[in-house]
Amino acid sequence: MPAVVVKKEEKVAAVFAAMSNVDDLQEFKTKFKEMFPKEWKHIISVYQKEEREDVKHKGHPMPEPEKYLENTYKTARAKQI
Repeated sequence: MPAVVVKKEEKVAAVFAAMSNVDDLQEFKTKFKEMFPKEWKHIISVYQKEEREDVKHKGHPMPEPEKYLENTYKTARAKQI
C-alpha cells in the first residue's frame, strides 16, 4: 500500500516549524490542515476507501483521520525529544 501522505516527515517538520507551541496537539492538527489541505483530504479519502472495503466489518489498519494526525504528531514529537 502506498504512503497515505507522501514525504510525511518533511511536511510534519514544516508544521512543527510553523507552530508557536510544539507541545500543542490541537495546534498541530489545525496547522497541518491549513498548510496541507490536499494531504488532509487524501487522509480522509483513504480512510473512507478502507471503510468501504471493510465489508466483513472486521476493521482495517487505518485509524480515523483525526486519530491518524494525532498518531503522526505523537510519533514525530517523540523523535524530537
